[in-house]
Amino acid sequence: MALKLKPVLLATTVAFILSGCGESTSATAGEGHAGHSPTTPGDSNGGDNGGNGDNQFDQTALLVSLVDNVITPTYQAFDSKAKSQPSALKAYCDLETSYDPALEDEAAKTSLDEAKLTAQNAWKETMVTWQHAELMILGPLSAEKKTLRNNIYSWPAVSTCSVDQDVMFFNQGDINGNPYEIAKRSDKRRGLDALEYILFNEHIGHSCSETSAGEILADWDNKTEQERKVLRCQFAVAVAEDLSATSTQLLFEWAGDEGYANTLKQAGEPGNKFSTTLSAINEISDALFYMTEELKDYKLATPLGLFNNSCGTSVCTQDVESTFAKHSIENIRANIEGFEKIFIGGNEDNTGFDDFLDNQDASDTKEIMLKGIADAKLAADAIENLQNALENDTASVEHTHAKVKDVTDQLKNDFINKLALELPKTSAGDND
Repeated sequence: MALKLKPVLLATTVAFILSGCGESTSATAGEGHAGHSPTTPGDSNGGDNGGNGDNQFDQTALLVSLVDNVITPTYQAFDSKAKSQPSALKAYCDLETSYDPALEDEAAKTSLDEAKLTAQNAWKETMVTWQHAELMILGPLSAEKKTLRNNIYSWPAVSTCSVDQDVMFFNQGDINGNPYEIAKRSDKRRGLDALEYILFNEHIGHSCSETSAGEILADWDNKTEQERKVLRCQFAVAVAEDLSATSTQLLFEWAGDEGYANTLKQAGEPGNKFSTTLSAINEISDALFYMTEELKDYKLATPLGLFNNSCGTSVCTQDVESTFAKHSIENIRANIEGFEKIFIGGNEDNTGFDDFLDNQDASDTKEIMLKGIADAKLAADAIENLQNALENDTASVEHTHAKVKDVTDQLKNDFINKLALELPKTSAGDND
């Protein structure tokens, strides 16, 4: 199986109801180092209220701002885009199914190509919104080893061979005598990864080795090119419908009356998962560390050859994130934008981590990080295509990596220390 490893359906409509937050919680910063317990800074619901009373910061206001102005709108934007996928895929697939190459009907071919392009563009728009959300993997998206997140997008664990097999299992309608249900299939056969492979892969043969193809693909090469395109597009419709259902589940678990959004906004109240507001803030800051491992290390350093990759330790274009859609740099830009949204609270008028830093006499750290974010955005904007840049302008990719690293260095050190937060367990020993 071509597996590459690097680092419920809800029938009801989601009610986008976020109940009001409870009593406002003010706090003062603790001693300002990464090992400092998040329960120590002044917190009226479980922390020490000592410290400089003139230096208080409303941590509940920060949580409410990040939830209402950044995270919830991001999930809603993704849901909207995800729900546009099935109709776009079905319109394309209907034309693919009825198309007869032997007729050489140019008008029909043009309509088919346009419908496929529309479906591809819908995928790209959905992917951009998801890449914003990748900086907000918390609550339902981080639960159960990120099961829900991986059902939406499993990268960097992908298997195109698994997708090829499920094209045929779906067409067959059963697996080992049991009805085929895509919602019960593994994450590498579903989600945005599977849609990218089907929509943008121009190779009509399956991607499995002889030993991994299995009996289900034994007859694949005997089918005509058009038959194979139809089988793939029909499966793509099912994948898109499953993606829409998974997005509905995310919004329900996040924004429902008992959703995680309210858990964060009511942090520190009796019976809440978070005994203090700072511990809830720490969970959001943990999500920002996607910028360190997934973005800096997997998306940039690995294809650059700074870590071992599929080519050894040299530049390796096959290890970029989006090999079929060639959407790699767009994903990186969206990741940086997602980080920025969390950092500034969506915009300068809202409460964000930048305000928290100002309050903790760490405006210098805030300014360094804002400049770092701006520099990283400029560096990524200067790259048109990551694969081409890796081959022909490696320095531009190295520059982007360096600018992202400037931000993550601050994130892992001054940001954490000045706000008396704790590093995620996965980053505790990372000195890169």
